[in-house]
Amino acid sequence: MKVEVKSGDISKFEAEALITAINSGGMWFGGIDGVIQRSCEGNIFHSQAEAAMPLKHGDTVVANSIGLPRKNTFQNVIFVVDDLEGPLHQIVFNGLVAAAKAGFTSVTLPMIRMGVMLGAVEKSVQEAIYEMSKGITKFMDDYPESNLGVATFVVYNDEPLRMQLRKQLEKDIRG
Repeated sequence: MKVEVKSGDISKFEAEALITAINSGGMWFGGIDGVIQRSCEGNIFHSQAEAAMPLKHGDTVVANSIGLPRKNTFQNVIFVVDDLEGPLHQIVFNGLVAAAKAGFTSVTLPMIRMGVMLGAVEKSVQEAIYEMSKGITKFMDDYPESNLGVATFVVYNDEPLRMQLRKQLEKDIRG
């Protein structure tokens, strides 16, 4: 699997699915939630997560827009329930496993637990970056035959953060 780290608006990057975290309580108002809702002009993806409730930490919901005209760069969203009950690598790993099982070949991921959630589990930016990288490397180790060909982390408006993540991934993937 090729792993990329890019800078910009995640809604502008082509991928079969966007992987993101949500909580189990339906409080889905964060930055990425807004991006998802604006890019498909509504609640089509989040309503599929709502229909799957009750949800618990670590669950995944593969939401799709089959049958609707393509208006954005992703046709599917993989929601991973993150109630801050474990390390971030589990959330990233679960999202990648769900993508692979759904047959997707490309995904994008935003930076997770970097905003108001930073400090709730991972105590520093570097720890969160390490955990995201660990989720990718665990997936690559556990699913070496996966058809998932490209995973792209998209960092919004923070070049130093993008460089930190890229360096961590290069270090971990080269092993």
